[in-house]
Amino acid sequence: MFPADTSVDSFLESLGLEKYSTSFQVEEVDMDALMHMTDDDLKALLIPMGPRKKILLALGSNRG
Repeated sequence: MFPADTSVDSFLESLGLEKYSTSFQVEEVDMDALMHMTDDDLKALLIPMGPRKKILLALGSNRG
């Protein structure tokens, strides 16, 4: 699991994807919500395929 104080911003920054932080802020996505997001959810936020895959891979080892 991620440390309890991990924010979406710091998670994205750790992946070099901080430029997408605004998309998550606008949709009020926190780490709990992010942990349950699918590829289609990220696509709906207009996140390009490469970054979507990086996010999903990083989340993969931390899901359930």
